[in-house]
Amino acid sequence: MNTRSVWIAILIAGAAVGILGSLPVLNLVNCVLCIWVWLGGALAVYAYRRLQGGQENPTVKQGAGLGALTGLVGALIGAIVFAIGSSLTVPIMNKLADLLEMGDQLFGSMGSGSVLGSTLVFLVIDLILYPAFGAIGGAITASLYQKKAQPQA
Repeated sequence: MNTRSVWIAILIAGAAVGILGSLPVLNLVNCVLCIWVWLGGALAVYAYRRLQGGQENPTVKQGAGLGALTGLVGALIGAIVFAIGSSLTVPIMNKLADLLEMGDQLFGSMGSGSVLGSTLVFLVIDLILYPAFGAIGGAITASLYQKKAQPQA
């Protein structure tokens, strides 16, 4: 595997995973079995193939590796996006909760002082889940390319 193409594919897909998986509202889609991460693993395999001109199909094992590394990069980028997004949205949500007379019942534990703590909790969780689901997405996509490459009988 071409190392340059591998890292470009991982960084592109990892950025997509990190941003889509951590932006307010879009991150809710990720609650469905980490779907952004699965798609990020698939994107890494697709991007790698495109960077190689479609000449080299990664094996299933290589696809899983691409997806897992994409998950790691996505978790790190996602932590940064989550911290920035939380510091902007939590005060707004707290004001909305006050207006709805819910007070601190909904968002009290996510006050402005605990953005760093929340970010660290999500980072630890994401460092476990993202590589696992990214590897699955990458392996599935690589296996689909392997089937396409085999001659039809």
